[in-house]
Amino acid sequence: MTGRPITLHLSSRGAPTFLAGVGVITLLAWAAGTWLASRPYFDGPAARIPVVALAPLLAALLLGPTLAGADEDLERSTPLPWRAWRAGHLLVAALVTAMALSLAGLRDSHTFGAHALVRNTLGCIGLVAGGAVLLGARLAWLPAFVYVSAVYAAAPRQTGATVAAWAWPIQPSTTSASWLTAVTIFAVGAAGYVHGGSRALAVRRFRSRGAP
Repeated sequence: MTGRPITLHLSSRGAPTFLAGVGVITLLAWAAGTWLASRPYFDGPAARIPVVALAPLLAALLLGPTLAGADEDLERSTPLPWRAWRAGHLLVAALVTAMALSLAGLRDSHTFGAHALVRNTLGCIGLVAGGAVLLGARLAWLPAFVYVSAVYAAAPRQTGATVAAWAWPIQPSTTSASWLTAVTIFAVGAAGYVHGGSRALAVRRFRSRGAP
């Protein structure tokens, strides 16, 4: 198989726009994180919490529209099983996003830096993938946006495994419970998307079958 089907797939899903957006978010995250951590009136590395929470969220929101194509029948004509296409699309997007955003936190990777950015990238992409299954690609951003915004607004001061589990987007990367939750969300969201795809595609497929 040549690279043409892959090129057509990426082009039809808006991959160039997504990659450009991730690049811009990475640069902004690096600049904002560096500035916040260097301010004497902020709490050092902990001042990067807004960056750690919001940069992966914004990147995941850009991924949502790429989880459904404009012409399902054309895309399904490719030689690979369609679930393999969905798995590859999501896993490569997660890997590229995590690697890019981790560069913005290498200055202090352990304290709200690269490690936390990778964790939140996995969690946010899992929420977006699950949102695509439940709500369709156009609204895939909604669960991730609502959840991360609510957690950031709540800003729990307590510590412990329970808080770390539900408030994972703003937890230090050293808390194992936050990683467990984020990885679980990614696994469940990815499995649902790989198995069933975007809900919008399912609705369109049902209509096409019911047409006379």
